[in-house]
Amino acid sequence: MTKKIAVKKAAPQAKGLGSAKTGPIRRQLLEMRDDLMRTVRKQELEENASQEVGDAADQASQSIEKELLFELSDNERMTIDQIEAALRKIDKGTYGVCESCRKPIAKPRLQALPFARYCIGCQSNAERAPDLAEQAPDFRGIGEETSRDA
Repeated sequence: MTKKIAVKKAAPQAKGLGSAKTGPIRRQLLEMRDDLMRTVRKQELEENASQEVGDAADQASQSIEKELLFELSDNERMTIDQIEAALRKIDKGTYGVCESCRKPIAKPRLQALPFARYCIGCQSNAERAPDLAEQAPDFRGIGEETSRDA
């Protein structure tokens, strides 16, 4: 009598969108990135140009404005990082595939958020249980000199 061993097949990996479909998306992502870069640069120039003058109330108001600009530019930089990641996925041929379940991300979601990392189901699960969600890598400090390196 021979024993049969059940072999579990791995789920097939979804392939990214073809290059013909990603061309317009790539252009849209590049345009979004360029717009955000211009906005961040403009904010940095305005921040450097502003001088703290006036009484204590004026200085407090200027301090709040600087904090708000910092928060906005930080969010914009995170969005730029996500756009860069989407562009790398296009280059690798994995654009449009959920990073969690490896299934295709719905076209309407990609149209609304072209740098989406997850399908709507995985994104919803991550938002319900944020402590279980995979954190996006932070590449902002790469290549910057620290005081130890200088």
